[in-house]
Amino acid sequence: MNKPFEQKIQEQNVDSWKRWLCDTTPINVQQGLDDILSHNNPPFVLKEMQIRHLGSKLRGNVVFAGVPIRNEDGFEKLNDVVKVDDIVTLLSNFNTPGMLGYTIKSRPQFVKLIYQYLPCFPVALYEACKAITGENLILDDLSEVREFYESGSKFDLWTGHELCAYLSHCDPDALDFISEHPEAQDLMSEDPKSRNSRLNKLERLLPSRFSCIFLRPDLYEKNLSLVKAAILGEAFELIHLDRDNWAQSTLNPKKGLEWAKKKGIGYHPVLDEYLLTLNREPAISSGYTTPYVEMMREVISEMEISSENQGKKEAIAALFEEKLAYHKTTPLSQKLADAMATLVRLPESQQGRAKRKG
Repeated sequence: MNKPFEQKIQEQNVDSWKRWLCDTTPINVQQGLDDILSHNNPPFVLKEMQIRHLGSKLRGNVVFAGVPIRNEDGFEKLNDVVKVDDIVTLLSNFNTPGMLGYTIKSRPQFVKLIYQYLPCFPVALYEACKAITGENLILDDLSEVREFYESGSKFDLWTGHELCAYLSHCDPDALDFISEHPEAQDLMSEDPKSRNSRLNKLERLLPSRFSCIFLRPDLYEKNLSLVKAAILGEAFELIHLDRDNWAQSTLNPKKGLEWAKKKGIGYHPVLDEYLLTLNREPAISSGYTTPYVEMMREVISEMEISSENQGKKEAIAALFEEKLAYHKTTPLSQKLADAMATLVRLPESQQGRAKRKG
């Protein structure tokens, strides 16, 4: 069975990030942020503004500890060090002052740190980091990203505009400000001329109450037609449908998120925590999992298996075979793939009573 093209690309991206994470070549924070931010292709001016913002956030929020080191002449000096989980992650650079000039000593720990500040995070990097460290990336309680989405999830309803904004890693109020100030849109253009000048002007124009990390109008435009069509087509339950101004239609946030999840829209996963787990049994707090459990979750998601869509066991088993071969967890076994295909389907599906999509 041939792998879907998108799956092949995703696996290649994960492998590329694994190599990046394991690379011990010294790079500074500026380069590390550029590598991560460039993956999602933001406009150049917006990317540079986010790098500046992240550098400022790191300087203001991390805790520094001094550790003695020896320079080339053998004299002991005191360096500024950033530790994550007691692991030296960033080391100050005498030749390049400022937080953006710090040297990254541990790329996996650097990624864990930056995850707290970056809502539009590369999915392939998330998967690669989990594979390298054996741990999921988790937002701290005081993370700026967590605070933003927690605040948005507390509303009883969203407008269509707000739904599209949150799915696109955007502050809807910041998008409103940009739409009301055409000069802001001009400053974010991809025109290579006077980039630094445009960057400085954009920073002065945007009110301080808006964080540039929640500003991706390019992603909003990408998702807009899909969200608009879903609302006008009533693809999910609405509180109020405004056909003259779809963006002002209102909906239950949970209903909108359930639809987006089925469509595979890459919104931030912390929204699931706030909106899609409220009525479920509490999760096991140990965080224990196995490669087989993770593969079963992946297959359920990729094949959209549900009580209404059980799928064909043969197709599910074939996908498990591919994953077992790719992860090389155990010697490839048709019996194991068949057993895993059985376990992700309902018991009644064995008697042919469960529904299949299409």
